[in-house]
Amino acid sequence: MKLRDVALIQLVGYLLIIGYLYRTIANVAQVVILTILYTALSLSAIFIRSYYLKDKESLKRQLIGTFMSFIALSGFYIAVKEWAGIALDYEIIVLVTIFLLFYVLWKDLNLAGLEKTVMILVLLTIILVRAYNSTIPNTTYRLYHSKISSGTNYENVRDTLTDDFKNSFSKEDFAKLKPYLLQDPLRTTQPTIMEFEDGKMLLIESAYDKEGEELQISNITILPKEVAAYFRYYPLKITRDASAPPGAEGDKTIIETRGAFVGRATEQQKRDWYDNLIGVFGKKELWDELWINLEGVRAPDGPLIGSGTKGEGHLEFRFREDWKPKQKVLDEIYSVFQETAAKHGIKNLPVVFKWGEQ
Repeated sequence: MKLRDVALIQLVGYLLIIGYLYRTIANVAQVVILTILYTALSLSAIFIRSYYLKDKESLKRQLIGTFMSFIALSGFYIAVKEWAGIALDYEIIVLVTIFLLFYVLWKDLNLAGLEKTVMILVLLTIILVRAYNSTIPNTTYRLYHSKISSGTNYENVRDTLTDDFKNSFSKEDFAKLKPYLLQDPLRTTQPTIMEFEDGKMLLIESAYDKEGEELQISNITILPKEVAAYFRYYPLKITRDASAPPGAEGDKTIIETRGAFVGRATEQQKRDWYDNLIGVFGKKELWDELWINLEGVRAPDGPLIGSGTKGEGHLEFRFREDWKPKQKVLDEIYSVFQETAAKHGIKNLPVVFKWGEQ
């Protein structure tokens, strides 16, 4: 490629960027800064071509020259963003570099027909995957326009919801929302709600002042209790409303469960609950004392082969796999341990009875 052609390509690139700036209503200072940076980029391209790529037949030098151009373009991207405050599309730089690499390989390698077909398929795959990713909603607004606003019946809207919200979304809720799903909103923001251990909820709203500029915070505040209660996911106090520990579904080794297990709770609440449980049942002396009231239950004379406190926040008792469960034995064990738990303020002690190996 002649130097004149290179200069023409650079001029076209500059005009395209200026056209982009004009669309975003850039000011004079931004245009001046970008012009200076683009000139530096053009000079670096001429330097690479004139002083490094003298040997046009060297595949190695052409590949390294392409990589050097990629580094220069990346530097240009960062400089424009930092100094001119303009965010260009970095994916275009990556795609241009990929196309240049393919062009060099296509031109200098003696490829067979099938090999050229493979290279074309790779390029098409890159382009199609990028196009596919662009169709996947990555903001609430895009999700609304692509799935919710276009789905004007109850089933379509319900299918877009998470399992937690899906179960509580009724047809009456949809009837109230439907008129708004058919309208265009006056404005949109990007709110983010942060929930903390003490129950406080922080609302942060972000927005772009102008297209192409960096995302900025437009509002940050602590939500009032009444508003926070509507958005709260975790309870202020631990909720023990589960009939079995997490992950117990389908566990065929479980004979029976008793008491109330931890339901929805924060990690700190779970830790506090476990600390409370281990504070009572974490002492060997207490277990030895309780086993006196359950004579003949433990091995080798009885069927119980193991017991202890589990990290999920419950007690577990394991029996021989050949033992046929007797309700009287399970009742006695639970009664003794529940009585001790109640003395320390623990109600509905969660317990799992299961078969297990020695």
